[in-house]
Amino acid sequence: MPFDATAQTPWAVPFAFEDYLELVDWTGRALRADKPGYIQAQEPKILARLDIDGEQFIGYSEYLLKAFRTAVGAPASLADLCARRQAKYLRGIQTARTVFVAKQAA
Repeated sequence: MPFDATAQTPWAVPFAFEDYLELVDWTGRALRADKPGYIQAQEPKILARLDIDGEQFIGYSEYLLKAFRTAVGAPASLADLCARRQAKYLRGIQTARTVFVAKQAA
């Protein structure tokens, strides 16, 4: 899928490719913290913008696709996807509820 930082293209990933690269870099650094040459890094801004808890993201990153299965996103986004697909169930909703931080709690 293409990236669209403006989130105006409904079928595109709703963030910039640079944000994705920053997230991948940060995840790799966090998972390799025990290795020589480790470089401390701050959480990427995209985690805050997407309301994702950084610690939870790292915990799930090793099996992200296995946990979410079909799509990765906030619970409301997954529910919308389920409705668009006219599906009764979409795997990964429990994972989404765990990983994505509720705005009310913040």
